[in-house]
Amino acid sequence: MVTTTVDAILDSVLRGDNLSPVDGVVLLKQTDPGAIAAIRITADKLRQQQVGDTVTYIINRNINFTNICEQHCSFCAFRRDEGETGAYWLEEAQILEKVTDAVQRNATEICMQGGLHPQAKVNGKSLNYYLKLVETVKQKFPKLHLHAFSPQEVQFIARVDGLEYSHVITALREAGVDSMPGTAAEVLDNEVRRILCPEKIDTETWLEIVSTAHKLGVHTTSTMLSGHIETAEQQIGHLEKLRSLQQTAINSKYPAKITEFILLPFVGQEAPKSLRRRVGRDQPILADALLLTAVARIFLGNLIPNHQPSWVKLGLEGATEALKWGCNDIGGTLMEEHITTMAGAIGGTCMEVETLLSAIASIKRPQQLRDTLYRYI
Repeated sequence: MVTTTVDAILDSVLRGDNLSPVDGVVLLKQTDPGAIAAIRITADKLRQQQVGDTVTYIINRNINFTNICEQHCSFCAFRRDEGETGAYWLEEAQILEKVTDAVQRNATEICMQGGLHPQAKVNGKSLNYYLKLVETVKQKFPKLHLHAFSPQEVQFIARVDGLEYSHVITALREAGVDSMPGTAAEVLDNEVRRILCPEKIDTETWLEIVSTAHKLGVHTTSTMLSGHIETAEQQIGHLEKLRSLQQTAINSKYPAKITEFILLPFVGQEAPKSLRRRVGRDQPILADALLLTAVARIFLGNLIPNHQPSWVKLGLEGATEALKWGCNDIGGTLMEEHITTMAGAIGGTCMEVETLLSAIASIKRPQQLRDTLYRYI
């Protein structure tokens, strides 16, 4: 039986009200199948009202240029120390080969991120190295959308070179970076971050860098790494910070804002043993991810209308199911994906366009190719 409280909350959001943090926690803590079904139906209805029935997708390639990293995040199976078995650092020619292959396969976006490599410098400067990466892509393919370098990478460059965040973002933008991945967010709660990624930027710095990007005309995405040690209250706190960030961009009339929200359920199969023991499982719990997907749509949808599941983390079947829980985008082809796969994910590393289209067709929704900023192609 759906509770009166849940009914009242869902009626309120269907009237156009913003979901309050307190009510968001109430929804996330539901275990009654009837209540959960009502939450799913509401999220799906809001998705239909806010963005329609069309499911979008993008042809893109993921390039992780190095896995050598100075940090030791407790959930990361991707990072290596320099000289360690499995460590790599792509050369310019290797990156160009991957980009060329992507363009030949009709990619419109290259997503480029990497480990925080202390030796990645040109003429003693970290920023120069990142500008060279941009130049490698943009000199040959000036019209390709470069979605590159997380807030953590921006902070790393600024710290190493003694620069302001605004200087780094402006230089990257002028060199050809078109948008910024909203990764390294994990959970925007400093208690969680102290355990999960103590060396990473804190919540306030992540928010500052993303807001600065918006102010300077660089669109960003947003993410949440869920299903590890965080509570429902901390999940909602994360969503509240994203919603506030987007509201600031809109109210301040910044030239850019958050384009999408992507839920990234935790994959712990190859994570360090201490975290695996604490979490107690290797793969995401689909039911938990779907409920959080629905609540994220209800909480953010008025301000961040595009929601995407992760087929890498959930598998294509799980990601397709998420399209019934508030998502309107099934993501990209990626072509190669290392970070989650090295963590033990079973979703794969590459998705053919035909496979994505078949998944969308299976739920009888129209499909549409898009670019990074959700413009139809």
